[in-house]
Amino acid sequence: MSIVDVAQTADRIVLVTERYEGESDAFAAWSSTDGRSWERAQVFPAGQRILALTAGGPGFAAAGFDAAGAVVWTSADGLDWAPVSDPSLRDGVINTLVATDSGLVGFGWRSDHDGQAIWTSPDGSEWLAATNETGVHVASGLQAVGAYDGRAVAFVSPGEGEATEIWETSGRAEWTQTGTLEGSASPSIVAGGARGWIALGSNLAWASPDGRLWSRGFPGPDVDADVIVDDAGFIAVGFVGSLPNETCGDQRPFSGHTWTSADGRRWQQSQHTDEFETSMVTRLLVVDRTLVGYGQRIQTMVDDNMDIGRWTAPLPDDSRPADASDEASDFVSCGG
Repeated sequence: MSIVDVAQTADRIVLVTERYEGESDAFAAWSSTDGRSWERAQVFPAGQRILALTAGGPGFAAAGFDAAGAVVWTSADGLDWAPVSDPSLRDGVINTLVATDSGLVGFGWRSDHDGQAIWTSPDGSEWLAATNETGVHVASGLQAVGAYDGRAVAFVSPGEGEATEIWETSGRAEWTQTGTLEGSASPSIVAGGARGWIALGSNLAWASPDGRLWSRGFPGPDVDADVIVDDAGFIAVGFVGSLPNETCGDQRPFSGHTWTSADGRRWQQSQHTDEFETSMVTRLLVVDRTLVGYGQRIQTMVDDNMDIGRWTAPLPDDSRPADASDEASDFVSCGG
C-alpha cells in the first residue's frame, strides 16, 4: 500500500491510499479525527485511479481518471463520498487539485488532443473545462502549484530557455502573472503558510514572504516529496535512493530524509535514526503543534505493497536561521 495524498480540515483528516492487487490497483479513502485511528470510508470503483486530494468544495475533493476520462469524488465530512458526473470531464485526467476562495482548480491533460488542461468548479460538483487565455497558459507550462489562505500560486515554464513565470489566483480560471524567477529554475513543489511561501526543486529552495516576490535559488534539500510551512519555519521530507525491485534508479543508498529551515534560505538536514534506512515520510500535517508524518516502511514490502507508517515530532514555537546550509546529496544515475 502507498499514500496518494492527505488533506486536513479543522476536525477531519482524509488519507487516500493505493494498494497493488495483481495486475490492478485499488484506491481507497480513509477518515480520521485525530490522525491515529482510521476508518476506511470509501473504496473507489475498480478501474479508477485517484491521483489528487484537497480540502475544498463541500469539505474534501478527490480526482483522477478512468477509461472514460477524469473522475471527481466529493465528501462533506470525509466519511460519505459521492461521484461527480459532468460532461466536461470526459477524455480528461486530473492529477492536481488546489482550493481557492472561489472554488476548486484541477490540472491535468486531455487524451483526445494530448494537451495540458485546466478544470474549475465553484463547489466540487459542477465543472468547466477552462479555455481562457491565462488559465490555458498556466496549465500548459505548469511546474508546481500550491494554495494557502484562499490563493493559489503557480510556477510556469513558458518554453525552453525562458525564465520560469509566477502566476496567482484567488479565483479559478483567470490568473495573473506576478513575476519571474531569476536564473534557471524548475520548482517541483510549492507551499504557503503564515510564515511565508517556499518552493523546492533540483536541490534548490526559493523563499517568499507573500508568494509574489521570490528570492533567488539557495542550496536546499535533496528531497521534495512534501513541504510544509509552520509558524516556526519550513520542513521538507522525502527519500533518496531506490525502492526495492528498481533495476535502474537513484544509486545512492536508500534513506528517508528530513530537512528544516527557519527562513527558507538556510537548510539543515535532520539526523535520522536507523529506522529511516528502511522508511520514509512522504506527507506532512500539523496537529496541535505536533508535526505528523505519514509514509511507508519498505522493509515490510510484499508484492509491491508496503506498510504505512506514522511518525510525530513536537514543533517549537520559534526557531533561528542556521549559519549556513548543509550540503545536499545529488542524484546518481545507474549510468554513472
